[in-house]
Amino acid sequence: EEKVNRAGERFGVARRYTSHLAMLREEPLDGVVCLVEPDRMYRVVYDCLTAGLPAMMEKPAGINAYQADSLARTAEKTGKMLAVAMNRRHIPLVQHVFKRMKELTPITQVDGVFIKSSDIASGWHYMNAFVSDIIHAVDLIRYLAGSEPETAATVAARFNSPIDNAWSSVIRFRNGVTGTLKSNYQTAGRVHSFEIHGPKASAFINLGFGEAACDATILHAAGKHIYSLASAGVQQPNSEKIDGMAMVNSDQYYQYSGFKQENEDFVRCLLTGQAPLCPIADAAKSMHMAEMLLEKAI
Repeated sequence: EEKVNRAGERFGVARRYTSHLAMLREEPLDGVVCLVEPDRMYRVVYDCLTAGLPAMMEKPAGINAYQADSLARTAEKTGKMLAVAMNRRHIPLVQHVFKRMKELTPITQVDGVFIKSSDIASGWHYMNAFVSDIIHAVDLIRYLAGSEPETAATVAARFNSPIDNAWSSVIRFRNGVTGTLKSNYQTAGRVHSFEIHGPKASAFINLGFGEAACDATILHAAGKHIYSLASAGVQQPNSEKIDGMAMVNSDQYYQYSGFKQENEDFVRCLLTGQAPLCPIADAAKSMHMAEMLLEKAI
């Protein structure tokens, strides 16, 4: 109750509840944003849907793919929208680069990096950090590849830890696109990046290298094959550089990193009845992919 009152005072909320069930019964709500711990998320989201309310839930879409599938079935049964806050999809820079690459070239390869410095054995007690946290990168790789994984292999490792805390995965998708994902919690700091490749263009998206960042470079093919710079000589690259912060006219993290946009998407869906950028049925597929990568670990 103390936390509820503190938050209510801070944000100017007059009617306050310590039970979400009481709120669902008593308030005429248009929709609900569910932001609780992952191991408590399922029940809250399920209760919203069965109360007849559309919702947006924080990632991951449950503690495992089974819960995600169950929520997808519940959303379909109740006819209520359920969006999942996979915010990397919502980053304006990511959307711009993805659209540009599809205009420039067939996409044949997608690579992702999400590494940090953290002791997940002492900090992640309720579920696997890969499924709860690295799911961000898993989802975006799958989204950019535009297909479901067909096969994969993962090398898992333990560095200064009693549990796996590093994974290197290779993936082949059903549409022929290949991909890689590197994730590691025992590195010098947070590095988050994605690459999109095709025969006519390549894109590098920088979402952080030890500090906050949001920029990208798209390299256009020179029109001829170059084996090496040493043999061909140094050429001026034909490239585009995009500033993700300038795109939204802000250096505030929530403005350029997708958090604002995912909430705007949810409100827009409530007003128009359109489908969200990441509906629960699609988020469930990313949960299955994350579990597939772990199952293929050696």
